[in-house]
Amino acid sequence: MKIGVITSVYPEFKGDPHGIFVHRLMREISKRGHEVHILAPFSGGKTDYIIDGVIVEKFNYFYPRKFQRLSGRSGMIDNVKEGIFVKFQFLTFILFNAINSCRKLHDMDIIHVQWPIPNGLGALFLKTFYKIPYVNTIFGEEVYLSKRYHTIPILKLLVNKSSKTITISTGSLKACLESGLKKEKLGIMPFGVDTNFFRPINVQKDKEIFQILSIGYFIERKGFEYLIKAVKEVLKEYDNIKLNLVGSGPLESQIKKLIEELELDKYVQITSNISDEELLGIYNSSDLFVLPSIVDSQGNTEGLGVVLLEAMACGLPVIGSNIGGIPDIIQDHNTGLLVPPKDILELSKSIKCVIKDKKFRKKLAINGYKMVKVKFSWEKIAEGYLKIYKRV
Repeated sequence: MKIGVITSVYPEFKGDPHGIFVHRLMREISKRGHEVHILAPFSGGKTDYIIDGVIVEKFNYFYPRKFQRLSGRSGMIDNVKEGIFVKFQFLTFILFNAINSCRKLHDMDIIHVQWPIPNGLGALFLKTFYKIPYVNTIFGEEVYLSKRYHTIPILKLLVNKSSKTITISTGSLKACLESGLKKEKLGIMPFGVDTNFFRPINVQKDKEIFQILSIGYFIERKGFEYLIKAVKEVLKEYDNIKLNLVGSGPLESQIKKLIEELELDKYVQITSNISDEELLGIYNSSDLFVLPSIVDSQGNTEGLGVVLLEAMACGLPVIGSNIGGIPDIIQDHNTGLLVPPKDILELSKSIKCVIKDKKFRKKLAINGYKMVKVKFSWEKIAEGYLKIYKRV
């Protein structure tokens, strides 16, 4: 089967985190003998290459190319805030995306669209003119943004014309249904985790320090400021803790300023630009993982929370906010702990509970590990998508 994938982001090399979750799915599908072709926007590096057997082509969406700003490493949602020039590029992106989809993917057996807005128009043309069926994956953010910018009718068209549209969590599915998308077109298939790579390993740990870990892009919806403030509360009872924030992004300077204002320099550190192998070591040298996501000012929230899956696959107990797709991963007090978003006191109480009760901590870690292995391996997710491809 020849599978064409239209996406907004895709890695340029092994270990590149830019769109890595899309690559991990398509790599698994490629391993099963299928020919996978990726069409993605140029993001500053290579334009034509093969990575893990997956064929990748990058297209330009504005000329001269050096002025392209929409699809950089920060992501479209943040880049489009830069001003009217970048907002205009959103329109040229949709145009060149559709043109290149028809030029380069017209001989595929099926098209898989990641984020139907802004990537679905080309798939609609391919179905109309070349009779190629297409499947969408909705992550959630395109629904929230469609509400904000009044493009729900376009999203409805792209979903209703699809053979199937997959949401990555019950939270994303609920947002779709509330927006009036056809229930019969929708299904749920989570994104997964490479359980062969993310796994428990023996590393040297500082037994005197309780290591708390959080990972993500430094943007509003990740809610890192609430975790930092919760750590301040935890320190009133436990002074042998340390928080490691792994990531970077537009809010990094604000996060550093908050750490300084709360006098937490000794207790909170920021780590960035690390390889997957280093990340694996960081997971395994930690004692607790926390994802304090919120609903941001644009109404966007966590579609699923893949870093939670990675942490659980490494044998870590986890705490997450009770929003978006996170409850699909965390069964409260069974595979982790759920807390209300932005609730600093509840978050600090949950952290203290995990620190205090070693037996409970171990229970959460074991149950989470087992659940991820059964439900969220990329092998299982890839098989699920292949069944969908074959049905359409």
